[in-house]
Amino acid sequence: MKIDKIEDPIAEDIWRYTNEEGNEIESKVIVGKPEKAIDKDWYCPVFIENFTSGVVTAYGVGPVDSLMNAMELVKNAFDKAFKDSDKKKE
Repeated sequence: MKIDKIEDPIAEDIWRYTNEEGNEIESKVIVGKPEKAIDKDWYCPVFIENFTSGVVTAYGVGPVDSLMNAMELVKNAFDKAFKDSDKKKE
C-alpha cells in the first residue's frame, strides 16, 4: 500500500541527535492512526525522517498489532539515532 502523507497522526515528535560523523541531525517522526486495509488486516502508517523513504506501513492482524509493529520501527530508529549520539559523548 502506497501512502504519501499521514492524514490522521496520533503522535508526532522531533528528534535532535548527533550522527556517527558528528553532525547535528533533526528528524521528524509521525505515527498515524491504525486503519483497516483492503488486502491485509490492518496497517499503521509511519514516517521517520532520515530513516524511512517516505511513509511506510506496518501491518498487523488488528489495530493494536499494527500499532505495536509501527512502534517497533520507531524504537529501532530511535535506538540507532541515539546510540550513535551516545557514542560521541563518550
